[in-house]
Amino acid sequence: MKFGAMSFLMVLGLTQPRLYSQAPCEWFDHDGDGLIGANTWVYVLGQYDTDGEMDVDSSGWVDVRDLLAYMPFFGLGCWEPLDWYETTNGHIEELVLTEWEVHETELVGFENLPAGSITYRLYAALSHEDDQVLAVFGDNDDPLNISSDGTFYGFGGDFGTVVVDNFNPAFVPTFPAYAYSTMLSCGDIPEVYSANTFTGHVSNWQAPLNELNTEGDIVFADTTGGAWFNAGIQIPQQSDGLVFLGQFTIVDGSTLEGTLNLLAQTAMEEGEGVETAVGMTFSSDDLDVLGCTDPEASNFNSLATYMFGTCIYAGDYDEDGVITVSDLLELLSFFGCEACPDQDLTGDGNVTVQDILVWLGLFG
Repeated sequence: MKFGAMSFLMVLGLTQPRLYSQAPCEWFDHDGDGLIGANTWVYVLGQYDTDGEMDVDSSGWVDVRDLLAYMPFFGLGCWEPLDWYETTNGHIEELVLTEWEVHETELVGFENLPAGSITYRLYAALSHEDDQVLAVFGDNDDPLNISSDGTFYGFGGDFGTVVVDNFNPAFVPTFPAYAYSTMLSCGDIPEVYSANTFTGHVSNWQAPLNELNTEGDIVFADTTGGAWFNAGIQIPQQSDGLVFLGQFTIVDGSTLEGTLNLLAQTAMEEGEGVETAVGMTFSSDDLDVLGCTDPEASNFNSLATYMFGTCIYAGDYDEDGVITVSDLLELLSFFGCEACPDQDLTGDGNVTVQDILVWLGLFG
């Protein structure tokens, strides 16, 4: 069982994978307390960018590949020997890019968001509900490049959000444009904020923010490379098989395209595995539409290419996807209403016993 005290979403360097000379517990239970937890995490970060002993892949340098090797084991105990995870295939299916919102009017922000700007959201589609994206990465062998014909709003500036853990919705009522800041994630969505998250910005092992934005692009393509990742008590959130990877708001332009690479922890019939997918591409020329794909639902979206959210059905008044007693109680509260189309299941202009009989036919 996993445990933890905080979560991390960071930007760090990356090198090529190498064979590991010792078992996970020999590397990661550095203090011998039987746990691979926050103490080891702090220790690994302290060794980062040195020739220290936490050089898991024997590259001669403690780099992000060593941190990525550690991440799947965070929160595990060493009371029994741990082995390196098996490699799986087919769990990382595709990238899903959606046009989240076209801004018809200017929005007030730390810097105002001009009218005509476009916000996109990027997701990874995973095959199993327990799969998790651990890292998004790139280097000179497998570059990461996210580019636009415009500029990224709110990215890398003094007030911009770089990772989703920085996002605090308390600012949104005063600065509504803030909700559309360009941000990076590995599962946590900006609508769900936790005060227990932590993201460092000043340590010498983190790339300075301005290095992430090269001539308007987000690039990890050199020998050291880079990654953003999430590890800790907060399991990356998945909705309908989609893991949120980032929000990109484009100013003075309209296009978005990119290539990136993913590291995932995957669910197997027995235990867990790890999986890497490289060279994954996305483009605003090939957008997906998220929504209800069930023609029987009242909120069916004929344009939807990917199921997302909740389908709403007649009689399901609490919109939980199941017609239960709680929905009957809701229907009864409108009994006799003459202007309640959602509860008037017969369409005769009144909520009567006939509507209750129709509802009973839908029960369950």
